[in-house]
Amino acid sequence: MSHQLGVGLYGAGNVVQEAHAPAVAATAVTRLAAVCDIDQARAEALADSYGGASVYTKLADMLADPSVDIVIMATPNNLHRRDLEACARAGKHVLCEKPLAVTYPDALEMVRICQEHKVILKTGFNQRYLNQVRMARLAIESGLIGEVFSFRTVFSAKWDNWVDGSNFRWDLEKSGGATTNDNLIHRFDMIRYLLKDDYAEVVADISHCVIPPVVDDNVHLLVRTARGARGSFTADRYSPVLGDATELYGTRGSLSFWTNAGTPFFDVPLAINTTVPMSELPEVIRKAVYPSARSKQNRHVWDGWLSLWPQRNEWDTYAEQLAGMAQEILTGTRDGIGATGMDGARATELVHASYMSQIARSWVPMPLADDAPFAIPNFEKKAALA
Repeated sequence: MSHQLGVGLYGAGNVVQEAHAPAVAATAVTRLAAVCDIDQARAEALADSYGGASVYTKLADMLADPSVDIVIMATPNNLHRRDLEACARAGKHVLCEKPLAVTYPDALEMVRICQEHKVILKTGFNQRYLNQVRMARLAIESGLIGEVFSFRTVFSAKWDNWVDGSNFRWDLEKSGGATTNDNLIHRFDMIRYLLKDDYAEVVADISHCVIPPVVDDNVHLLVRTARGARGSFTADRYSPVLGDATELYGTRGSLSFWTNAGTPFFDVPLAINTTVPMSELPEVIRKAVYPSARSKQNRHVWDGWLSLWPQRNEWDTYAEQLAGMAQEILTGTRDGIGATGMDGARATELVHASYMSQIARSWVPMPLADDAPFAIPNFEKKAALA
């Protein structure tokens, strides 16, 4: 295998055009080898915009191309398992856009298939690479907020803010969820990543309230982790303004951050309160603190609050994610950030368990059985009040 890996883009929709294709071009050890999409004209236009690449309309034809080492899969969620199996059997490594699968058993099988064929599987949780998220993890690892026992996270985004050509999200058989399995699944992974913990139990209230597509547009979850933290996940598809905040509370302090956009409620990308002395803070965090005039001498008075503005890298995260995967393929060394296939499966497990909870109207323990039954709740009728 050459030191520059050939990437095949499977799907040429919005996320590929705006994020994955630029990431391939920006990564020193990757090059665009092929584009595959059922719309040949769209595939050709994307390939031409990056100086040319082979164009296919069938996955099997792209997989037969020896110049393709990595497949970036950005197709409807219900196709992921079938198409990933074909990629693995062809010996191609896969970066699969989130969610990894619609069901937990399918996600586990995808992990198993890649292990069997000795190919690397990564899940597209690019938000792990956001600088404020990386700094938040460093703060937690360094003990700045102590042992975390509580968290809450919210992600509100109007349903028609991001419209793509297919709008497959509103077809629940294809997407597996328009909010729970789309926006909120980023947060399912992020909390696991920050806490290095797994989910042990969930109770859900998932409903359709107002938007034209009859999908999950109002989601509220309570969870307990294996190590005893409690937390809530909230998301909707009807709020006209983006609501984006995550808070974690520990025995020595707390922190909050946003991933996509700030608001007057959360006006800095990362805020930390800690009882750890300034002199004991990790250097990267200490150097990111800007003093404020809080005394007559115009000197910084340490009160435990840190307001941090890490360099914005929202769109760079896709290139960093791909570079980390390429490094693992070429050297066998993981970057410690990128989400594995099993990370993707664990996030899908929480979606699956949440739907089970909504249907049963009860707490659901995890881990789920490998063959746990799956059903999407009926959003046609409003959830009854207890």
